[in-house]
Amino acid sequence: MGCCSPNYRKTVNEQEEKVNQQGRDTPPLFMKIGLTLVCIGGILLIIVLK
Repeated sequence: MGCCSPNYRKTVNEQEEKVNQQGRDTPPLFMKIGLTLVCIGGILLIIVLK
């Protein structure tokens, strides 16, 4: 479907509504755990080297 199609704007609006209904993306659990471990490790390293 090209940009000149009369239904183009309607299709785009429908797709945008679907994306908005899904909510925001959240990072996977392993990324959250990894980031937490890196932060804790950094804090411990600062404490030990101080």
